[in-house]
Amino acid sequence: MIEASLAGLTATFGPIKNILPMNKRQDVAMHTSQTVKKDRLSGVVTIVLSVFTLGTGLYFMVLRPPLLPEDIRFSGIDTSTLPPAFLDWLGVVFPTWGGFITGFGIVLLGIGLYLLSGRILWLYLGTAAGILVAFGRFVYSNIVISSDFLWFITGLFALALGLALILVLRRGR
Repeated sequence: MIEASLAGLTATFGPIKNILPMNKRQDVAMHTSQTVKKDRLSGVVTIVLSVFTLGTGLYFMVLRPPLLPEDIRFSGIDTSTLPPAFLDWLGVVFPTWGGFITGFGIVLLGIGLYLLSGRILWLYLGTAAGILVAFGRFVYSNIVISSDFLWFITGLFALALGLALILVLRRGR
């Protein structure tokens, strides 16, 4: 896609390097196999944040009960009055949130690895994996609850899947 945009600019304005400032000319040729200056501190901090984010997301997806004691305290709900279907629904909602949190943690991990290594490949792979986890869990949850908006959410998942495929297939270019 970038190459097509650059080709269009080249056709209109001549060689792209002639319209860019000297310090930006090498950025045009950036490929995923190339490296950039590494940022060790930012990379390590981002990876630590990603690990905690992944842990939080996995907790929401797998371990979190439908209602925590603070949920009950804050809302003032008498849990004995709640219909079982409501608790079942919460058992779908929190894992869905967990999917988005986990997906974000995966994207952060890709960013952290990029900052540590300088390899843009990690941005491609981290984004692809993160959006698949987030939107995959989202579409699954909406299938479970027979959502009226499943058509829209399936469309979002299809876009996420398409983007993930593009990112993985174009990662070496």
